[in-house]
Amino acid sequence: MIKTISSPRYARLIGWLIANRQAKGLSIRALAELLSVTTTAVHRIESLERRLDVFEYVQFCAALEIDPLEGIRLLR
Repeated sequence: MIKTISSPRYARLIGWLIANRQAKGLSIRALAELLSVTTTAVHRIESLERRLDVFEYVQFCAALEIDPLEGIRLLR
């Protein structure tokens, strides 16, 4: 089994989240506020230093108003 955080597919998923954040005009700080987490937490996730679990992923998608299934399809 491939370590998730070093997987190119995982990097593509995080890139998709970043692209959606940027398309909505949200800064890392603004997203962190929506998620009630620190700016550092969001930065570490976006820079692939920290892995998202499934629950956090769904929260990210909800904050960005995007469908989590669309991101899951990127992993296939």
